[in-house]
Amino acid sequence: MAYKIEKKVVDGFLEKQFYYRDFCGMAAGIGSSARGIEYKKTLGTASVKTGKPLEEDAVFHMASVAKLFTATGVMLLKEKGMLDIDEKLISYMPWFEMADKRYKKITIRQMLTHTSAMPDVSDYHWEQALTEEKALKDYATSGEVANAHLLWEPEEGKFAYSNMAYDLLGLLIKEVTGESYEDFIAKNIFGPIGMADSTLLTMERKDRDRMCDPHDKNADKKFEVLPHYPYNRSHAPSSTLTSNMDDMAKWASAWLSGSFPKAETKEEMWKEYAQVRNNGEKMGLGWFSRIQSGRTLYGHEGMDDGFRASFWLCPEEDLFIMIFANMSKGPVKKVNKELFELLIS
Repeated sequence: MAYKIEKKVVDGFLEKQFYYRDFCGMAAGIGSSARGIEYKKTLGTASVKTGKPLEEDAVFHMASVAKLFTATGVMLLKEKGMLDIDEKLISYMPWFEMADKRYKKITIRQMLTHTSAMPDVSDYHWEQALTEEKALKDYATSGEVANAHLLWEPEEGKFAYSNMAYDLLGLLIKEVTGESYEDFIAKNIFGPIGMADSTLLTMERKDRDRMCDPHDKNADKKFEVLPHYPYNRSHAPSSTLTSNMDDMAKWASAWLSGSFPKAETKEEMWKEYAQVRNNGEKMGLGWFSRIQSGRTLYGHEGMDDGFRASFWLCPEEDLFIMIFANMSKGPVKKVNKELFELLIS
């Protein structure tokens, strides 16, 4: 490994980032498949209501990092011969309809790579604590989806980020397996990897005392806890993973070591399928990739009401970096990228 963790240097870097970028609470983890998580640091508070300090085992809402698990779940079904990702979505969900009849052309691969031309979710309705399993199918048949129009022809292959597409991929998992989306991911990913502190059924957690509160700034630029936690089962496949640094380190180590998933699956998921507009990144099957200082990194960002997450792997260095924050708009990706430069310099 070429990277080097100098604790005092990394501590100082993170403390400055925390202070000057005005975070509420921030957690940082660094490690490798060879050594596991080598460095952890937390700064700030888990909740301004209680003043409780952020601890190393704190549970964060990971927002769109959940999509990595949804994409992997779909690919595990491909491994088992239960679906073909180049087939049309309606081949597996023939009841599904949209107002724009071009939806009939959409393939599962296009949905995985955000090239389906499906629009994004307009309102997550986090104020509606929808906890019944049927919430996901209710969303798929709701007016927002049924009346939606595609942005362009799906076969154009243009990138447009779509939480709607990923929520439908979660429903696809249920339709193909007969299991709930959350149960399938728990049995086939969390269990085998040993991610005992991770779940997509956030409000069933028994460790509420370890869950960070979601924060944003009020008109006086002071942090306050948001009235609603970003959770309902309508958007579990795109958004509702809750986890912590230790569990996400297990996920990172599995991919870096090659222990999970199968090598051919990882290779297919890490291929470049589309150009992401404006930032130079490429899109794989669920995973984004970028070139930084001559190395290729794979990862995903998460952004939701009250939370931010930045999770990236560098196979060439056998390195993972994660930065989590319990606030809206926290610049976690900038911190992650600058920390990578510090480690490899």
